[in-house]
Amino acid sequence: MNLLLRLLERRVIVAGSALLAAVWLGGRFGGYAQVRADLMMHPPAPVESPLAADIRIAVEARESAKLKGLHRAVSAEISAAKANGFKVDKFQSLADSALRLDTPAYRSAAVERLNKLRLAIPQKREAFRPAAAGDLNPDSLDTPRPKGRPARR
Repeated sequence: MNLLLRLLERRVIVAGSALLAAVWLGGRFGGYAQVRADLMMHPPAPVESPLAADIRIAVEARESAKLKGLHRAVSAEISAAKANGFKVDKFQSLADSALRLDTPAYRSAAVERLNKLRLAIPQKREAFRPAAAGDLNPDSLDTPRPKGRPARR
């Protein structure tokens, strides 16, 4: 009984609630202190290496060349469709406008537009013939039988 009376004193209640509040606040906001301490101990490197700029320039040139190659392929398909008699004048202007998006920020959108445009280009129908009855199995050779295990001697 004496223990319960001591636990109900004001200073014990205040100390217990302060301890609970400290545990809750530490769990809630302790990650911020950990991140800040980690940044103080391991700061980010402020200087970019000279090779990083060269690598970035090479990657940009390669991606730009891929986009220009895709534009050439789409333009070739458009000219083939024009030779087959399709009206595709608007498609060439769309392909040229997609090529103007050759910047790092818009390059993926330009590739997507050219690929969608490539799907929309009309194609000439190919001539097909129905298969004859003799064409059911083009492989007329018999399948060789697998050999069994060699006999023991």
